[in-house]
Amino acid sequence: MIDKRSLLIGGALALAGVSTAAAQSPDVMKLREDLMALEKGSWGFMRDKNYDGMKNFLGDDALLIFGDGNRYNKRQTLELMKDFALTNIEYEPNYAVRMLSPDVATLLYRVTYTATVKGGKPETAKVLSSSVYARRDGKWWSVLYQETPIK
Repeated sequence: MIDKRSLLIGGALALAGVSTAAAQSPDVMKLREDLMALEKGSWGFMRDKNYDGMKNFLGDDALLIFGDGNRYNKRQTLELMKDFALTNIEYEPNYAVRMLSPDVATLLYRVTYTATVKGGKPETAKVLSSSVYARRDGKWWSVLYQETPIK
């Protein structure tokens, strides 16, 4: 289990190293691309209301914390998808990965998206996103997603 201090340290390391991707080993660079592909896929699951895709992306112990402070576990996230409409998403080209252990990695990136919840008014958010992945039985699972609004 990941303790809170490890997550904070990992987040700080990731924040400090956004522009150091070129100095990383080829294995870490491949992981960086693989995790970003998974992350983009998860946004597609939300947009397309692909519940099975999201169910197979999120770890059973997943926690998602959005920019408005709302927190969702896996079950709650799958329920949210019914009322969530993602209409636009744009990723900034710079993103980074930091290995916290051989089986835990943090992906840090910036994204701007427009979405509505329960048919409300569309809102656009520009956020710094941090995703923690855990490798279990050879598969990377999303276990923590957290976003911070960028002003």
